[in-house]
Amino acid sequence: MGERTRGPGSGEWLASQAELLGAMKVLRHQARAVRHGYWFPLVLFGVLTCASIPFYVQAAPPARAGDFTIQSAGPSSPFLGGYPGLTGGDLASYWMAALLGGLLLTQVWYWWHARRVGLVTRAWTYFVTMVVLTVAAIVIPPLSRSPGTGWLTAVQPGDLVIRGTFPFVIIAASLLALAWAERSVALAITAVLYAGAALLASFYDIVNVMARLGWSLPPADQSVPNVLLPALVLVTGAAAAFAVRQHGSAA
Repeated sequence: MGERTRGPGSGEWLASQAELLGAMKVLRHQARAVRHGYWFPLVLFGVLTCASIPFYVQAAPPARAGDFTIQSAGPSSPFLGGYPGLTGGDLASYWMAALLGGLLLTQVWYWWHARRVGLVTRAWTYFVTMVVLTVAAIVIPPLSRSPGTGWLTAVQPGDLVIRGTFPFVIIAASLLALAWAERSVALAITAVLYAGAALLASFYDIVNVMARLGWSLPPADQSVPNVLLPALVLVTGAAAAFAVRQHGSAA
């Protein structure tokens, strides 16, 4: 009898191709799990957000709602610092250092991570988004007060800056850009949830919900829940991402 042929039409050939495709799929899954390093910026900005809490504590809260005058939070950056009476005076300086320093640390992390695993994540969209939005938040307020620059008022974020939570919006936009660079659905979901928390913290006093549940905070700490909610989303997303990465690497 002649030797059995394993040509394109044979069952053995089809079975071997299916096995090869399955093995390639497993390898792609493992490589993607190893390449993903977005848990680090989630942890980093979660920690930086928690570290900002002292700057949101009001040293001299108003006696009644409406007792403070809404004005610029100093010459540095009202976009990052909120309005007096709602945040501390050094909040803008903190977020300038935290956003740009966090961006630098994230870049170093991705460089080290790429050398360790041998796979590069091209996260330039994340870096550009963070830099552009942070620089714009710093330079637009003083520029808008110069003669002939009134048109800049059209690009100002309005009520988003009142509570000093606009840095959360910058982080949310940057994480969405990082999700695109990482091609990660999980990170995209985390970024969307975080964006929702950032917008809620910018437009609403979350302490009102706590009051309805019977939890009360001192007047000076009324802004703290608006900081903790976005931070909780980041830390939870980071923990889930790290767990999935460890499971994928072990698979």
